Order: sequence, then C-alpha cells, then structure tokens
Amino acid sequence: MKKNILEVNNLTKKYNSKKVLNEISFTVKSGEIVGLIGPNGAGKTTTMQSILGLIEKDQGDIYYNDQILKKQKEIASHISYIPEQPIYYEDLTLEEHLQFVAMLFKLPKNEYQKRKEFLIEYLNLEKHLKKFPDKLSKGTKQKFMISCAFIRDFDLLIADEPFFGLDPGSIRKLKDLFLKYKDKGKSIFVSTHLLDLAQTFCDKYIFLNQGEIIASGSQQEMNERIDFAQDKDLSLEEIFLKFIEG
Repeated sequence: MKKNILEVNNLTKKYNSKKVLNEISFTVKSGEIVGLIGPNGAGKTTTMQSILGLIEKDQGDIYYNDQILKKQKEIASHISYIPEQPIYYEDLTLEEHLQFVAMLFKLPKNEYQKRKEFLIEYLNLEKHLKKFPDKLSKGTKQKFMISCAFIRDFDLLIADEPFFGLDPGSIRKLKDLFLKYKDKGKSIFVSTHLLDLAQTFCDKYIFLNQGEIIASGSQQEMNERIDFAQDKDLSLEEIFLKFIEG
C-alpha cells in the first residue's frame, strides 16, 4: 500500500475577512499524480502556495512523510515547483538559472550535465540557453520553468497550471515527463484547466470550488457517485460540471 507523501488537514486561508480556503483536507500518495481542478478563483494557487510556505496559512496542519511541517524550508530539498507565473532573475541567462538551481540543491556536476542535456534537447531550448528570460516568448518561458523544476532532485512536484502557454507538442512532452517520473515513484500535484488532458494522466482528482473541496477521488469513483443508476461513463469535464452545478 502506498504511503502518504503529503497530507493536508483543515487548511484555511483568509484575505481580510474572506475565506479563500475553508478547512480543506486531502492526501497525495507516493508515486501518484493528483489533479487539482477548479474554476478561476477557486483557491488552487492559494492551496499550493500555502503548502510551499510562500504564503502563511491561517489554520490547519500540513504533513510531509508523516512529519508535521512547522517550517517549509525543512522540506525544500524534497519538493520542486512550477509556478503559475514564471519566477526568475532578470540578469541571469537560462543556462545560468539551471546552474544556479543545480548548485543550490547540490546536484553533482556529472548528473547536472546529463539532466541539462536531456531537458534542453527534450524541450527544444538549445537556441535559448544564452538568452535572458525577458527575451523569451510565453511558451518558452514556461518550458524554462519546467526545465528548472526537473533539473533538480525531488520526491514531490507541485505544478500550478504548468501547461499554460505551451503548444500541443510541448503539452504532450510535459505529460510524458510527468508519467516518466511517476514510474520512478515520484509524486505530482498539478492544477490545470485542461480536463481532457488531465484525465489521460492523473490518478485522482480534487475538485475545488469557492475554497471548498466538493468532490475527490478517481474518475471512476466520482463517475459512480454521479451516474451509478445509468451505468454511463462520463468524461472528467462532465463529472466536474455536474458537481459544480449541483
């Protein structure tokens, strides 16, 4: 039986007096891909940033490998991150960013070189290595963020809308990369609006709406909850809309 790598209990976040997350609880297991699905403003980014410690939660506990997190820096070496909006240093080239991440997380030089060569070729970034991020297109910036996330070691990857801005070929490559790392026993917690795509690689889903979890489970489990009597297989989009619309 797979163990929980991440456990979130009663996570709550307020902005002023408004709750944007209302006591949400869920788990991510080792070697599992979990999709966080919800409309704009549902609280997806807030959830991810709270787990990472980028914003301060108001209530709740977060466990990593059964250990309660008091300071997120304790697990920084175990969790990688693809942010919704690219984060970078304006005065470093793409290649210098990769070197910086590898140095920060103490990746051996030979392993760094091997991963860099793979990622640069796989994501078609060869001609952009010496460029500064501000000079890159939106899609190339996204591939740059992906390369920074995968150049280092991790046990859990948190990816916030990682497919946004990518062309169809790059979307397929990122999906395949997720599946490759899942096969290595890594866990991935990913938010996306591309439900047709999500149902091709996620093991289970968390539906978030107005800061609350309205459903969770595998596609089959949620399909049975909605359409048990009719014995009809619904798409992930159809299931999501039925839960959202009540």
